[in-house]
Amino acid sequence: MFKAVIYARCSTEEESQKDALKKQKEEAKLCVQENGWTLVDCYVESRSGTTTKGREEYNRLYEDLLYDKFDIIVIKSQDRLMRNTKDWYLFIERLTKEKKQLYMYIERKFYTPEDALVTGIKAILAEEYSRELSKKINNAHRNRQKNNGAVILNSNTYGFRKLPDKSIVLEEEEAKIKKRMYELCAAGNGSRKISKILQAEGIYNRDGKPFSDTAILRILKNPLNKGTVVMNQRHFDFETKKMLKVPNEEQYIYENKVPRTVSDELWEKVNREIARRKSGGRGKYQGKSILSGKLYCGECGLPYYRRTRKRYKDGSVIYEWHCKQYLVGERTCQNIHLDENTLYRFLKSIKIRSDGIAQELLLKEIFQIVRACLKEENTLGEIEHINQEQERIRKQEDCLLDKLINGVISDTIYKRKQAELQKVQAEITKRLSNIKKWKEKEEGVEKRMQQIKRFLEKEEIIQRAITESFLEEVEKLWIYPKHLEIQFYSSNRISMPYGNLFQYRKKKQEEREQIVQILSNNPNITAKEMAVLLGCSLSGINYKLKVLKKEGRIRFIGRGGHGAWSVLK
Repeated sequence: MFKAVIYARCSTEEESQKDALKKQKEEAKLCVQENGWTLVDCYVESRSGTTTKGREEYNRLYEDLLYDKFDIIVIKSQDRLMRNTKDWYLFIERLTKEKKQLYMYIERKFYTPEDALVTGIKAILAEEYSRELSKKINNAHRNRQKNNGAVILNSNTYGFRKLPDKSIVLEEEEAKIKKRMYELCAAGNGSRKISKILQAEGIYNRDGKPFSDTAILRILKNPLNKGTVVMNQRHFDFETKKMLKVPNEEQYIYENKVPRTVSDELWEKVNREIARRKSGGRGKYQGKSILSGKLYCGECGLPYYRRTRKRYKDGSVIYEWHCKQYLVGERTCQNIHLDENTLYRFLKSIKIRSDGIAQELLLKEIFQIVRACLKEENTLGEIEHINQEQERIRKQEDCLLDKLINGVISDTIYKRKQAELQKVQAEITKRLSNIKKWKEKEEGVEKRMQQIKRFLEKEEIIQRAITESFLEEVEKLWIYPKHLEIQFYSSNRISMPYGNLFQYRKKKQEEREQIVQILSNNPNITAKEMAVLLGCSLSGINYKLKVLKKEGRIRFIGRGGHGAWSVLK
C-alpha cells in the first residue's frame, strides 16, 4: 500500500473563483482513492506566485520530501506546483534523490526521467507566461497611477478606510491618535518617548498592543497624512523577484488626493525634526549583529536589543541582549538577559545535534577541501568534469535546435535559452582558464595551507560560521526564562530548553552542587579531572572549589596535592 499526499494551489486566473481550490483538492483526493493509495496529508496553498517564497505549504512539502512520510505526490498539473524553471529542477532533483514519485492526474501519468526535457520546456513556457502576465499587471498599475487613478490602500493603513465606491475616508478615532503623535513629535519627543506617552494615556494599536517606535516613525513620515498620495514608489521585478525602489523622478505625486489628518505646516515641521535627529546620530544602532531582528521576548512580545558593557576585572567588552521593555525603563517584564557568547554556543549545539556536525570533523573536512583546491594533482579531475559539462551543454544545444525545427518551441524562447547556454559556456571556459593558471603555481602551497589552518582553528570562527548557517533558516527566536522557541521560515516551530543557562546565579549554584556531588562519589578526583568532566577551565573549577570551601561545604584533607576531599554536612 503506497502512501500518498496531495498538493493543490490556485493558478492566477482562478483566484477569483471561490470553489476552484476546493474542487482541485477533491479531484486529487478522488485520484488517490481510485488508485488504492493511502492519503496521509494535504498541502493546500491559497497563495499564487511564481517563486516558492511565502508559499508555506509548498515549503512544507519540499521539506517533507527528506523524510519517510509518503511515497507519491499527487498534483493536478505541472504548473500548479510552480512556474519557475530553477525551482522545478530543484524540486525534481530532491524528488529523484529521495526516491519519491510525482503523479499528475490530468495527464494520468507519473513523472519519469525520460520526461526531463519535455517538463523542462513546460517549465520554461510557464515561466514565460508568468513573465508576460507580470508585465501586463505592472503596465496596468503604471497607467492607473499616471492617469491619477484610484488610490489603493491595504487594510493595514492606519487611520483610513476604503468605501465600496473606492473613495477614501478617515477613521476619526485613529486620525485623532495620529494627530496626537504629530503634536508630541513637534514638541521634541522621539518615537520611543511618544510610544511611552501613548501607553501611559491608555492608547494602543488595533491589536490592543503598544505602538512600536518603528510604527510611529512610519506614520509620521507618511505623506498620506497631509492628503498627498505618492504613486509608483516601488516596482516588482519579475527577474529578481524583488520589490525595487523607483527613482523619485519617475514617481507620481497627487496632492489633496485623500482627506488630510494634519496640516502641511505640522507635517513639514515634524519631518524636519525627524531629519534633524537622524543627522545628529540619535536613534541609530551601531555594530549590527547576525542576531539583530530575530530575538523577541516570549513574555511581552517586544524585540531584544544588543547592549555592551565592560568587564570590571580586565575591561574586556561583553555583549548582552535585553528585552526592549527593560531598556526603556519598564520592569513589568521579568524575562532573562542573554550573554551573546553563551547564546552562540547554545545555538551551535542545536545545529550540531540537528545536523550531526562535529567541529573536529568539520575542520578536518575543510582542511581536505582547501588542500584539494591548492594542490595541482586535484585539478585533473576538475578539468575532466568541465569537459563533461561542455559536452552536456553541446547536447542541450543540439536538442534545443531540434525542438525549434520541429516547432515545439518558438524562435523567441530558442534565442533566450541559447543565450543562457552560451552564458554558462562562457563561465565554464573561464573556470577552465583559472584552473590552468593554478597548475602553474606550485610554490608556497604548504605555507598558505598552514596559514589557513591557523585561522580556521580559532574556535570563534567555526562557532560563528555554524551559528550563521543555522540563523539563515530562522525567522524569529522567542526567548522565555527557561526555553527558546525557534520559528523557521518554513513555518516549523520547535522548543529547545536551556534551563538555568542564562539565569546566572542559579546556574552557578547548580554547578557548585554538581561539584559537591562529584566529590561525594569520588573524593580522590583532582581539579584537572573535574575540569575535563564538566567541560570548563581549570581556573574556573579552582574558583568554584574556593567558594565551596569558604561556604564551609567542603575541605581537602592532606597536603602537597596528596589527599582526598571531604564533603561537610
